[in-house]
Amino acid sequence: MTAPRIDVEGMEEAQKKMAALAKRYSRATVEGAIAAGHLVRSEAIKSIHDQSSGEQVVRTRTGGGEYTHTASKPGDAPNTDTGRLVQSVQVEVTGKTVDVGSTLHYAAHLEFGTRKMYARPWLFPAFDGNKAAIVKLIKHGIDDVTKKHGDL
Repeated sequence: MTAPRIDVEGMEEAQKKMAALAKRYSRATVEGAIAAGHLVRSEAIKSIHDQSSGEQVVRTRTGGGEYTHTASKPGDAPNTDTGRLVQSVQVEVTGKTVDVGSTLHYAAHLEFGTRKMYARPWLFPAFDGNKAAIVKLIKHGIDDVTKKHGDL
């Protein structure tokens, strides 16, 4: 006795269309993540620029001379001083990974604190405060693909 057989026509074409759709969804997700990275970067920079109250400290300029800087309170984002931290905040895309951060050695010290200094977080609050917006950015891209190509 032989088993019944069903031949489905157009299966190869359907598989090609599904693969194309999967690529579009993947691209839309990555594009949404990149937009989210730029949002987090902008919010992190804004938090550093928003001057908060804290202790007045005297600093020495590289070429000589002194100036007064207002160091932020522990737990607040750092107040900008030289502008190096703000200038260093980057969004880096590698394949399907989006990283936001700084390569300055003291960036992590500010974010997490040290044995001698309380944390002045600036990056994780920018991410945490925008989780809903990040989801919306990615969802919007996925919804666009569905609207344009969902009938493949």
